[in-house]
Amino acid sequence: MADNFDYNDIAERYIASWNEPDPETRKKLVEELWAEDCTYYNRLFVVSGRGMMPFVVGRAHDEYYGKGFCFRYQNDAYGHHGGMRFRWVMVSSATGEVDTFGEDFVILDESGRIRVDYQFAMKKPSV
Repeated sequence: MADNFDYNDIAERYIASWNEPDPETRKKLVEELWAEDCTYYNRLFVVSGRGMMPFVVGRAHDEYYGKGFCFRYQNDAYGHHGGMRFRWVMVSSATGEVDTFGEDFVILDESGRIRVDYQFAMKKPSV
Protein backbone atom coordinates (compact mmCIF):
# COMPACT_ATOMS: atom_id res chain seq x y z
CA MET A 1 0.00 0.00 0.00
CA ALA A 2 1.58 3.26 -1.12
CA ASP A 3 0.52 6.31 0.86
CA ASN A 4 0.83 10.05 1.09
CA PHE A 5 0.42 10.40 4.84
CA ASP A 6 2.07 13.22 6.75
CA TYR A 7 3.66 11.04 9.42
CA ASN A 8 4.95 13.97 11.46
CA ASP A 9 1.47 15.50 11.57
CA ILE A 10 -0.03 12.21 12.76
CA ALA A 11 2.62 11.88 15.48
CA GLU A 12 2.22 15.52 16.57
CA ARG A 13 -1.55 15.11 16.89
CA TYR A 14 -1.05 11.82 18.75
CA ILE A 15 1.19 13.46 21.36
CA ALA A 16 -1.12 16.49 21.56
CA SER A 17 -4.00 14.18 22.48
CA TRP A 18 -2.04 12.76 25.45
CA ASN A 19 -1.23 16.29 26.65
CA GLU A 20 -4.72 17.76 26.13
CA PRO A 21 -6.27 18.81 29.47
CA ASP A 22 -9.86 19.25 28.26
CA PRO A 23 -11.71 15.89 28.11
CA GLU A 24 -14.02 16.93 25.26
CA THR A 25 -11.18 18.26 23.11
CA ARG A 26 -9.15 15.14 23.92
CA LYS A 27 -12.06 12.91 22.88
CA LYS A 28 -12.36 14.79 19.57
CA LEU A 29 -8.62 14.39 18.91
CA VAL A 30 -8.83 10.66 19.68
CA GLU A 31 -11.81 10.19 17.36
CA GLU A 32 -9.92 11.93 14.54
CA LEU A 33 -6.76 9.83 15.07
CA TRP A 34 -7.95 6.31 15.82
CA ALA A 35 -9.80 3.84 13.58
CA GLU A 36 -13.05 2.42 14.93
CA ASP A 37 -11.53 -1.09 15.18
CA CYS A 38 -8.17 0.01 16.61
CA THR A 39 -6.02 -1.91 19.08
CA TYR A 40 -3.53 -0.31 21.47
CA TYR A 41 -0.75 -2.39 23.04
CA ASN A 42 1.61 -1.44 25.81
CA ARG A 43 3.54 -3.66 28.21
CA LEU A 44 0.79 -3.57 30.84
CA PHE A 45 -2.44 -3.98 28.89
CA VAL A 46 -4.22 -4.18 25.54
CA VAL A 47 -7.25 -2.08 24.61
CA SER A 48 -9.47 -2.66 21.58
CA GLY A 49 -11.93 -0.26 20.02
CA ARG A 50 -11.87 3.51 19.56
CA GLY A 51 -14.56 3.91 22.21
CA MET A 52 -12.04 2.95 24.91
CA MET A 53 -9.24 5.26 23.78
CA PRO A 54 -10.53 8.52 25.36
CA PHE A 55 -10.50 6.69 28.71
CA VAL A 56 -6.97 5.30 28.19
CA VAL A 57 -5.51 8.61 27.02
CA GLY A 58 -7.42 10.55 29.68
CA ARG A 59 -6.28 8.29 32.49
CA ALA A 60 -2.64 8.60 31.40
CA HIS A 61 -3.01 12.37 31.14
CA ASP A 62 -4.53 12.65 34.60
CA GLU A 63 -1.88 10.42 36.17
CA TYR A 64 1.19 11.98 34.59
CA TYR A 65 0.02 15.60 34.35
CA GLY A 66 -0.95 15.35 38.02
CA LYS A 67 2.65 14.36 38.81
CA GLY A 68 4.00 17.33 36.84
CA PHE A 69 4.85 15.60 33.56
CA CYS A 70 4.02 16.17 29.91
CA PHE A 71 4.89 14.39 26.67
CA ARG A 72 7.08 15.77 23.89
CA TYR A 73 7.30 14.46 20.36
CA GLN A 74 10.84 14.04 19.02
CA ASN A 75 10.02 15.18 15.45
CA ASP A 76 11.28 11.99 13.88
CA ALA A 77 8.28 10.13 12.46
CA TYR A 78 9.16 7.79 9.65
CA GLY A 79 6.87 5.55 7.70
CA HIS A 80 5.95 3.73 4.54
CA HIS A 81 3.20 1.43 3.30
CA GLY A 82 0.89 2.38 6.15
CA GLY A 83 3.36 1.65 8.94
CA MET A 84 5.11 4.33 10.95
CA ARG A 85 7.24 4.80 14.01
CA PHE A 86 8.02 7.83 16.13
CA ARG A 87 9.76 8.62 19.41
CA TRP A 88 8.68 10.71 22.37
CA VAL A 89 9.80 11.64 25.87
CA MET A 90 7.93 12.29 29.09
CA VAL A 91 9.49 15.27 30.83
CA SER A 92 9.05 17.31 33.97
CA SER A 93 6.87 20.27 33.02
CA ALA A 94 8.88 22.42 35.44
CA THR A 95 12.45 21.49 34.49
CA GLY A 96 12.25 19.68 31.15
CA GLU A 97 14.22 16.77 32.62
CA VAL A 98 13.47 13.48 30.86
CA ASP A 99 11.84 10.83 33.05
CA THR A 100 10.77 8.30 30.42
CA PHE A 101 11.43 7.86 26.73
CA GLY A 102 9.50 5.78 24.29
CA GLU A 103 8.71 4.76 20.77
CA ASP A 104 5.47 3.81 19.10
CA PHE A 105 5.08 1.58 16.08
CA VAL A 106 1.77 2.27 14.38
CA ILE A 107 -0.15 0.69 11.54
CA LEU A 108 -2.54 3.04 9.79
CA ASP A 109 -5.72 2.25 7.92
CA GLU A 110 -6.33 3.49 4.36
CA SER A 111 -7.56 6.87 5.62
CA GLY A 112 -4.52 7.45 7.85
CA ARG A 113 -6.18 6.59 11.15
CA ILE A 114 -4.39 4.45 13.72
CA ARG A 115 -5.47 0.84 13.43
CA VAL A 116 -2.74 -0.73 15.60
CA ASP A 117 -0.36 0.96 18.06
CA TYR A 118 2.48 -0.82 19.84
CA GLN A 119 3.91 1.47 22.51
CA PHE A 120 7.34 0.89 24.04
CA ALA A 121 8.19 3.03 27.08
CA MET A 122 11.48 2.90 28.98
CA LYS A 123 12.73 4.71 32.05
CA LYS A 124 15.84 6.82 31.65
CA PRO A 125 18.90 4.79 32.73
CA SER A 126 20.28 5.77 36.13
CA VAL A 127 23.88 5.24 35.03
